[in-house]
Amino acid sequence: MREERGGWQGEGPELSPQEPCGWRGGGRPGGRGPGGGRYRRSILETCILALLAVSPAHGYELFDQIEKMTGDLICADAGTMYRLLRIMEEQGWVTSSWETPQTGPSRRVYALTAAGVEALNISATSLRQRAQALERLADTAMRGAAWAAAPAAPRAATQAADKTKQVQTAEQAETS
Repeated sequence: MREERGGWQGEGPELSPQEPCGWRGGGRPGGRGPGGGRYRRSILETCILALLAVSPAHGYELFDQIEKMTGDLICADAGTMYRLLRIMEEQGWVTSSWETPQTGPSRRVYALTAAGVEALNISATSLRQRAQALERLADTAMRGAAWAAAPAAPRAATQAADKTKQVQTAEQAETS
């Protein structure tokens, strides 16, 4: 079992590409911080609901599929996932039943309900909106990084031209 981590972490050592989880906690150890835990929980909920929309599954199977689906970007321990499954069952999003295979121990199998499908639709819409906002942020960050990396002389000329445009626009507004 891997160490549990939450949302994005702004402090501590940087992750290397070899580290198993690229997603880290909201500013403090354990993912406790502004939005880290809530965001992580909503992503994990969406993963579980999306997988159960395809077919019923037992907990370990869900745990394994989440790791495969997210490319190890979301790390959750089994305890967190099972607590979340219980909460989702109390909310009426999933049902569970015991399956007794011919070999091996009995296991609880989870299935999606109609309320779970509705919750999945809401989550998917929210996730799409967040992805679009993050894409805009990434584009802005890339432009900012390119701007900051540019030689100072061209930047100064561009800033001067921008200032001239602002002055001209302001003068035009006053004369109108």
